[in-house]
Amino acid sequence: MIGYTHRHAGAPVVVYGNRWCGITQLIRRTLDRAGVTYDYVDLDANPDVEHRLRWMVGRGFRQPLVYVAGRWLEQPTPADLRRALMLARAA
Repeated sequence: MIGYTHRHAGAPVVVYGNRWCGITQLIRRTLDRAGVTYDYVDLDANPDVEHRLRWMVGRGFRQPLVYVAGRWLEQPTPADLRRALMLARAA
């Protein structure tokens, strides 16, 4: 995994965002409180990753971008994130 790894590499949840972004920090706190293992990639420290994400998405995107077990969430709310985690656990 490129970037900062939170807890351990290879987690099924990856948060792509910025340290200064309040929504990114809210999503990280939501995952921490739920006890979810995730990787965090700081896009300020890894601009090449942001460039690749823009290429994959085909346009600009709103941060944070969160990958949950095969699904991409763009600037999710905590409720969106919890729903995606429930679907991932059910699969």
